Amino acid sequence: MVWEWSKSGTRHAVLTRLLRRLPGVGDAGAYRFGLVERAHYAYGVRRATELAARLGHQGVTVIEFGVAGGNGLLALAEHARYYTAATGITVRVVGFDGGRGMPPAKDPRDLSYLFGPGFYAMEEERLRARLGAAELVIGDLAETLPHYLRSHADLLREHPVGFVGLDLDYYSSTTTALDLFRNPEHEHLLPRVTCYLDDLPGTIEQIGEAAAIADFNAAHPDRPIGKVLGLRAFTPLDPPWADQIYVHHRLHHPDYASLEAGATGDQLPLQE
Repeated sequence: MVWEWSKSGTRHAVLTRLLRRLPGVGDAGAYRFGLVERAHYAYGVRRATELAARLGHQGVTVIEFGVAGGNGLLALAEHARYYTAATGITVRVVGFDGGRGMPPAKDPRDLSYLFGPGFYAMEEERLRARLGAAELVIGDLAETLPHYLRSHADLLREHPVGFVGLDLDYYSSTTTALDLFRNPEHEHLLPRVTCYLDDLPGTIEQIGEAAAIADFNAAHPDRPIGKVLGLRAFTPLDPPWADQIYVHHRLHHPDYASLEAGATGDQLPLQE
């Protein structure tokens, strides 16, 4: 018990559960302080809706790459419903998965010492029955992602992607998912796209998701993906997941320089 309590993740999980049960903590308070299931997803949806509203979009799309059993996608859909009601910005939810568990590893950097073929299989029909308006796209991501982007081009212009959860475990699969960002055209994306990288803890920068990000950045310096520095200091209750939040910056997006709500201000008068 002492060993478990010594871990920041354990302490944070217990604290958030206790605070959520306090009298008077409604949905608004729970979302404000991150007292919700998969709060990192809620953070991503909030950031997406804030930026979309600032830029005059009526909707936004949020994506989970790597659905597995579906608990994360259901949580993402719940957060989407909350922020749609709270902000008036329509939040579309899309999950991509192979549907049969993880495929065989393709690269030595695929963390095959942690993951293997068949891990995290899905009961597709059971999941679809609970998804509501959320979409589930099943198949080889190298085929389904480009097809989805082509076939939904008009919809994505109206609801550009604003948040991405990367939970594909492998370096190779994550590299494929990053094709979402490779196209130099901007219409299907907000100028900054919040990303959550699930499988960073316990790895190193030269393997897995971190290596996929590094390779992407080397090839695309005009649209980098980088860790949000100092995020814990600005996030209630100092959550460990803040260390896994990244943002894709499209430096040449026509809306990139538009000021966001909550910008830090333009004057610092001398104090008396």
